[in-house]
Amino acid sequence: MQVEEKIKKQGTRKTLREYTRLVIAFFGCLVIISFYQFIRLYLSGVLDSFVGKSLLLLLFHHLGYASLIGLLLVFSFNFLEARKPNLGFVSTIILLVAGLLTEVLLTEYYLANYEILEVNILGLSWNGVNIWKISTIFLIAIIGICILLYLFYRITSKVHRLMNRMYPLTIVFFSIFLAALASEKKPINENKTQHLTVSLAEAWLDLNKYDGKVEYPLLKPSIIKDDLGAYFNLGKEKPNIVILIVEGLGSDFLGKDPIYKGFTPYLESLKDRSLFWNNYVSNVGQSSEALPSIIGSLPFGKTGFTNSETPVERNTLYGLLKTNGYYTSFNYGGNSSINFLDKFLYEERVDYILDRKNFDNSYELQKEDAAGFSLGYPDKELYKKYALDFIEYPYARFDVIQTLSTKNPTLIPNLAYYEDKVERIVHKLDLGSKPMKIVEKNKEVFAGLYYTDQSIKFFMNNYNKKRAFKNTIFIITGTHNLSDLPQENKLDRYRVPLLIYSPLLKNPKQFNSLSSHADLAPSIMSLLAQKYQIQLPTETAWLGTSLINKEIFDEGKEILFLREKNNIREYIKGGHFISRRSVYKLGHNLELAAEENGAIIEKVKDGFSLSKAVNSYLNSNNKIIPTSLALFKKPNNEFTKQEQIWVNSVFSGADFDNAYTTARELALNNERERAILLSRYILTKIPGHADTEILLGRVNAWNGEYGESISILKEVIRKYPNYIDGYAALLDVYFWSDKNEEALLLIDPLKKHNIKSPEIIKKMSRAKEKMELYALENPNSVYFDHTKINAYLDQASLQ
Repeated sequence: MQVEEKIKKQGTRKTLREYTRLVIAFFGCLVIISFYQFIRLYLSGVLDSFVGKSLLLLLFHHLGYASLIGLLLVFSFNFLEARKPNLGFVSTIILLVAGLLTEVLLTEYYLANYEILEVNILGLSWNGVNIWKISTIFLIAIIGICILLYLFYRITSKVHRLMNRMYPLTIVFFSIFLAALASEKKPINENKTQHLTVSLAEAWLDLNKYDGKVEYPLLKPSIIKDDLGAYFNLGKEKPNIVILIVEGLGSDFLGKDPIYKGFTPYLESLKDRSLFWNNYVSNVGQSSEALPSIIGSLPFGKTGFTNSETPVERNTLYGLLKTNGYYTSFNYGGNSSINFLDKFLYEERVDYILDRKNFDNSYELQKEDAAGFSLGYPDKELYKKYALDFIEYPYARFDVIQTLSTKNPTLIPNLAYYEDKVERIVHKLDLGSKPMKIVEKNKEVFAGLYYTDQSIKFFMNNYNKKRAFKNTIFIITGTHNLSDLPQENKLDRYRVPLLIYSPLLKNPKQFNSLSSHADLAPSIMSLLAQKYQIQLPTETAWLGTSLINKEIFDEGKEILFLREKNNIREYIKGGHFISRRSVYKLGHNLELAAEENGAIIEKVKDGFSLSKAVNSYLNSNNKIIPTSLALFKKPNNEFTKQEQIWVNSVFSGADFDNAYTTARELALNNERERAILLSRYILTKIPGHADTEILLGRVNAWNGEYGESISILKEVIRKYPNYIDGYAALLDVYFWSDKNEEALLLIDPLKKHNIKSPEIIKKMSRAKEKMELYALENPNSVYFDHTKINAYLDQASLQ
């Protein structure tokens, strides 16, 4: 009898069924908070509707968060319940109420400030805060949360059978959490508590922090130290500069003692007539990040410079040469919007950007891979297009050409032909048994390499015929060493050749001093500034120094490497190399030997930590150069907080084609201002999204802003002269604005780019009819050239 009374007094232990009901009640409260957030945003005019995709995403992310909380608390619940009945149950309720209260307060902050609270909570000022108001909200929130939690808990009692079928509970919670974790998040659809927790954890775990005593760590006076000038016979006119960035061209194929010699015969012959660096490295292990290092000597942050979330002030070869009278271009056969490369180029005000959008049907697209995707146009087609677009201006040119044909998978034209060439090379050379086996197993890789080499020969032979050739400096390097083949050590991934060839060279020469991509831009500017009246900012911020040193290793030289996004594992300081925690001595040919001196090991590790900290600080805080020194200021693409919330409510992913479709639907539904806003947002992220630019032009025309529309669409045609939709849109705007005579100006580019589509013919004919009617009604009007437009229409109609 006494035992029964004792059990009744202590109460009955709660099981996982009651615990699961609590977690579901917790999620139910989060659902109410979600609706509260969206109704508030709708009533304030920020959103057009409080029900939509973003609300569903928020509910999903809340479900993931609730699952994580359920997974974390289940162990303490069981442990405490085993110690004392109801202790785990009550403790869990208290923790869940605290979690909900935190989410309510963070949601209130978001609704008041239109931005999510993160690590800056540590620096919030409480001056001017209405403590009474905060206390009232706090009290109401606690009461409301307790009531809601109780109601949802009572409701779930009717579905206890479903609870029982959720075994094993931890696996269910964990699966839901992982699914939510992998989905795209924006402030409007993200659990605010989870975001704040992650933000604080990242700040706390980031051990490589720069103390910021020097606000701009790279900034130095623009002192000209020209090491290259002694090797050139520069003339009165500034030289043209062409940089060839070859995908995957590593020192394994072209170097002092290459493992796979013979597969780049043209480059090997060119090397003997050039300046050549035997110990040269790329700063990155991925091709998409090579350009900023080469032309800007820029830090890459954690994910690569072009992937920086906010614009960073800088000066690169593009800006410096453009402001000194150079014509600038970037030429690539692939999609330049990948990794936001096109955004970087537009910010650099590059005069002409050639990528796959600019090729017409007369060029052969690379074959599709197994997934049905083509990388773009192979190297030889790229060089053909470059030659066609080339104009010999009365001023110097700066052209950057990036290739892709050696990118995996190798799907070059006439693959069998080049594989046969590889077989012949193998039979002629004594490669050794191991390299021979690698070549046999990767024949298509070496075929692609040989194709790339012969394409460069084709390019150089064509350029040799131009008048500009005699006054041009050619710089050829690789993005990184091909990762498709086995490499001996961690440094091999970055080892690439650097070759500088020019008719202006005095004599060929080889250099053994260690240098990197980051040394290229400062060396080029020093070469030009020493000879010509080059205007430079008073201070410059280069990550690198000079290509030429007296010794192989300069003890003051530091080289940080980005293997891939969020993966900085390697670093060079003087004559030492570190990979993860292992430190090596560098030999004269960059071979590695373990370092055993403890003091040196710690010194290199300290340098590595500081270098990573500075690298992160520079990009995340926009501290490369001050705004006053920037040749091109950061683009003013700011959106109000309310506008940003609305954009996030209709588009929260990374598929900007999907965002374009949404903008187009908005425009067709007569929501033009919203369409313009979303289009502007797309173009801040993907400035080369041609369809969005055309839509923006059309919507402006529909609003009667014909001048703005024509300006946008003329720029579209300049950037994408082969894209039919741009011409079609501009012809429509000319027709709507009664400026049909302007259509005459399109005849030359239409003929040049062989555009003869039925749609364009129809719209040009419409413009002609309007002009003829106007001429009849106004006999004293300015005469328009019937012959020119008739000739185009007659020729186009024949096809």
